[in-house]
Amino acid sequence: MDFRTTIDRLAVQYKTQWMLLTSAGLVIVLVSHLGFMPLDTGDEARRALVSLEMMLSGDYITPTLHGERYFNKPPLFNWLIIASYRLFGNYSSFALRFPMFISLLLLGVTLFVFIRKYTNPMIAWAAALMTLTNGRVLLYDSMLGLIEITFSLVTYTAMMLVYYYDQKRSYWLLYLTTYALTAVGFLLKGLPPLAFQGLTLLGWFIYTRRPRLLFHPAHLVGIGLFVLITGSYYGIYFSRNAIPYEDVAGVLLSESTKRTGLHFGLGATLLHLVTFPFELVYHFAPYTLLLVLLIRSGIGNILKKNAFVAFNALTFCLTVLIYWFSPQVYARYLIGLVPLLFTVLAYLYYEHTDPANRWRWWVERIWLITTVVVAVGSWTAVFYPTTRVLPGVFWKTAFVSGMLLSLAWLMIRPSSNRLGLTIAVFIVIRMGFNWLVLPGRATKRQFYKESATQSAQLTLGHPLYGYKSTVGADLATDVSSFHITAARGQILRKTAKKIPGAFYIADSISLANEQYKTVGRMILFDRHPASIIQFK
Repeated sequence: MDFRTTIDRLAVQYKTQWMLLTSAGLVIVLVSHLGFMPLDTGDEARRALVSLEMMLSGDYITPTLHGERYFNKPPLFNWLIIASYRLFGNYSSFALRFPMFISLLLLGVTLFVFIRKYTNPMIAWAAALMTLTNGRVLLYDSMLGLIEITFSLVTYTAMMLVYYYDQKRSYWLLYLTTYALTAVGFLLKGLPPLAFQGLTLLGWFIYTRRPRLLFHPAHLVGIGLFVLITGSYYGIYFSRNAIPYEDVAGVLLSESTKRTGLHFGLGATLLHLVTFPFELVYHFAPYTLLLVLLIRSGIGNILKKNAFVAFNALTFCLTVLIYWFSPQVYARYLIGLVPLLFTVLAYLYYEHTDPANRWRWWVERIWLITTVVVAVGSWTAVFYPTTRVLPGVFWKTAFVSGMLLSLAWLMIRPSSNRLGLTIAVFIVIRMGFNWLVLPGRATKRQFYKESATQSAQLTLGHPLYGYKSTVGADLATDVSSFHITAARGQILRKTAKKIPGAFYIADSISLANEQYKTVGRMILFDRHPASIIQFK
């Protein structure tokens, strides 16, 4: 008995040390290159530019883009970016992405705390790190200052509090806390959190045969709290901006429905219904391969054995329908929902699947083969023209490859935790990504930053405008607009007017048949030639 107890104690210590080691390694690889890449195109540039314009204008209630009112998103995430800008005293990429980074860590901690309470530490750790180290999050969203990670933290916490307070039968706290978080989610991204809240409550209370709880007095009070929080902001907004209510409401509604079947039609919707599951597996691989563990008789009864796991399964199946029926969906929209799925998969992996299970065996062999392929393939960095010139490329490649091969060797040996080893594999892959892939991308983005900054310095002391649709016509040019605005400390506005003494950023299309003097040239992001001009 004493020997067995000692073995069990050592096993627990090993698992604890493994969880701490991998968690610490993940934090290091995430933060070490958080600000390494200059500003990215797309929504990141827009979030950065809108936040910067709010600071320069001194109006923290009315978001603007190139000086024009911007209704697409409420301002809460902009406020977080502004707070980060002020914390670090600059407009750097690190400061821009810091709120996302903190949200990502909090999301992992929140996952661990809730899942551990209703399962065990290993399942909680696995589900948390599966969320943070899947391909989509680890190699893309964890490097960008986007809303979705913060939004995912808010919506996931709201879902978990539904279950937590339901178990305690504390329905006043259930409705007040979840509707408060729904209001926070609304101020981050608009209407989607209302759908998540409604589906979570409706699905769980009907599943547990207690629909009467939907009519609890606290529910009405919770809705009132939501209206109070969101209405307070919009009350202040409309008191400062004399514009019709429907202008703002119309844009928010359009932003929430423009990617759905209502906009794209029946054909695109039917095609998306077929392709969506494969896209889900692809973007959140390698852990989504564990979906095959659901292929077994009596799966419903297995999930019902743990009410918390059943809640996660039910809530995921209901809320994912929002995106399953929306033909144009970005994978990052699903980040707040995949923790529900990963909780179910981690539970099945550790509690209800033997290592000899054929589906698990095949998934683990795919993980092993992938690890070996990446370990060997990483050596191409030593020979590839754009990476072989990187400082220390040989020892960095050798280190990454050696770590991956060591993990592959552990995966070959008998183990009940190859999922944990695969999580470690992806942390090492992110390390290699930082060292060998990001420098090449950073060089390209640095070129556009320098081009924009030089143009800004050329025009210091003079009014500068974007002429017609040269800037602001698409998300790409927001990158250049941000760097110009940051360097000049003035909002870069758009105009079609010809103002004496003013400089303009203009491209060949907007300058057709115009008389002007060229002062300088620049390249807008992405590969968009433009000139700095004055009109004659």
